[in-house]
Amino acid sequence: MAEGVPKYVAVRDNLRQRAQAMAPGEKLPAEPELCERYGVSRITLRHAIGDLIQDGLLVREQGRGTFRTDVAVGGVAGDAGTVGSGDVGMSGAGGASGMGGRGGRRQTFGETLLGFFRQQARLGNVVSTKVIDNSLTHDAKAAAHLGLDADADLIRLERLRLVGDAPRRHVVTFLSAARFPKVHEEGYDADSLYEYLERTYAVNLVENDATVRVRVLDGRMAWHFGVPDGTPVLEVESTVKDEFGAIIAWNVTLYSPDGGEISFVERTGRDAVSARL
Repeated sequence: MAEGVPKYVAVRDNLRQRAQAMAPGEKLPAEPELCERYGVSRITLRHAIGDLIQDGLLVREQGRGTFRTDVAVGGVAGDAGTVGSGDVGMSGAGGASGMGGRGGRRQTFGETLLGFFRQQARLGNVVSTKVIDNSLTHDAKAAAHLGLDADADLIRLERLRLVGDAPRRHVVTFLSAARFPKVHEEGYDADSLYEYLERTYAVNLVENDATVRVRVLDGRMAWHFGVPDGTPVLEVESTVKDEFGAIIAWNVTLYSPDGGEISFVERTGRDAVSARL
């Protein structure tokens, strides 16, 4: 959440973005769910929703809930930043850097989370995505990382990210099926997952908790990268949060053997520090 912005304004502007992406007649999540998601009281939430009702973007029906109207209403979405895609803000660089053992760093991004797709596009590279799996599942470990019950319905999204014809990233992403149903229902196949989430659900990703380790490839993973079994690569487990501190996604990313350098910005308090692994 932008510093100095009243909480209800931040919630209102995020809800405005979300509502503008909703279909006419689509229902907003229930108040208790939204209060938990934004970390605000019901009074604050109703203040934010009230502004959007007054603007004509939402309508409240007694006993049924709050719905998107069928009228297109303009609006400014506060201080929300743009969102990148792919590998949760990790940008791969050419060449390999030696890295042994296991380590983890907490990353906090000031306004945006720049992902693999956008980073590579800025370098003039042609990036494509092959969706290997988009399914509903139950996974206790992933649910725990997402802060959900062990038996919660999850979306498992497995992708292979290519630059030109060369595979550079293998990414498995878990999302809450209750919160992001359209990722599965609409058969997500876009290049940028996080731009899709921003456009469809008004999610502004600003924080990434990442653990980096070395993994030895075998079987299917070695086949995807076209390397022999036993090839070492970097593996990144990452938990991504939005501006309200809600956990959005948990990812496990494998980097190609010739792309073993990770660059990111680490922010502590007011001082931003560039770091490179």
